[in-house]
Amino acid sequence: MVSPQSAAMDVEIPAIPLTVHQLRFTVRVTEPIHFNEFKGSALRGALAGTLNSTFCPQWRAEETDPLHQSLCPVCQLLSLERTDETSGDIRRPYAVRPPLDSATHYAEGASFEFDMLLIGNNLHLLPYLVLAVQGVGETSGIGRRGENRRRGHFTITGIDAVNPLTGEVQPLLTAGGRMVQQPAIPVQHEQVMATAAALLPRLEEEGNRLTIQMRTPLRLIQGGERVQGPRFFPLAKQSVLRLLDLSAQHGGGRPDVHLKDDVYPWIDQVTLVEDRTHWWDLMGYSGRLQRSQVLGGLMGSATYIAPDWGPILPWLIWGGVVGVGKNIVKGCGVIEIYAGSKIV
Repeated sequence: MVSPQSAAMDVEIPAIPLTVHQLRFTVRVTEPIHFNEFKGSALRGALAGTLNSTFCPQWRAEETDPLHQSLCPVCQLLSLERTDETSGDIRRPYAVRPPLDSATHYAEGASFEFDMLLIGNNLHLLPYLVLAVQGVGETSGIGRRGENRRRGHFTITGIDAVNPLTGEVQPLLTAGGRMVQQPAIPVQHEQVMATAAALLPRLEEEGNRLTIQMRTPLRLIQGGERVQGPRFFPLAKQSVLRLLDLSAQHGGGRPDVHLKDDVYPWIDQVTLVEDRTHWWDLMGYSGRLQRSQVLGGLMGSATYIAPDWGPILPWLIWGGVVGVGKNIVKGCGVIEIYAGSKIV
């Protein structure tokens, strides 16, 4: 058990047995790409389509054989279903982080970046993700069809592993290279705790004011209803639940955390002091569900104050790493944490 250095608290945060690899793809456009407003949905849809059609022989089946699903790397990424042993909600072991600029059109020759998260003990799935990105860029295409009725295309010019907590960058593939190196700088719990310990004095200097920036739509559900506004309790609760589920399903097991004793008393003390958010209405399409899907959520920023951030901060930092809320695989729920300056 490890705890951040906070003089005002004596609360231990359980070690979270999870690793997260953040992969940054740099691509160069070879045929103009036209995105809709939210690029994450198009990226995830194109990747899922290419993964299915290239690597999963049963992807068109109405009902997938359980043995196939347990062995197929694509099913493990995209559509693994609940079993009797599943703990919590089903959490996918990957997520897309779309470009965060406002551009929706990329001309030939332009470059842009997007990230993908590979979560937990799933490095064996990395080659499929890389080949899927290559297939989208060079073969199937992405975005809306242009006047020539073709989708946009790109070529991969670089892949880096990045660690948002330490600032480390590890080149995995450089321009002209053919061999992708194994990422070796994952986010781990010790780094989260070190970041929390370093941040606490800065928060005290800022009057314990912490700001959360919603970089992509943050959609929270509580009691079956959409959460209105940047309420801290459901945001923190969903951060904790997602992390516990990911640890159980893709890490070293579910940590021993009792929400009513270990989490709720602390997040109940947090007060919203500035609300600079707005709602962004978006619609997407789910190929898995074969229907339209609501993707909208909160954008902007909100500032909170707490008597002691120590018992809460590690959960928020982890939330900044793995995402919070609904539709994370499509790039929603990307948050950044600030205490005067950006932390994660």
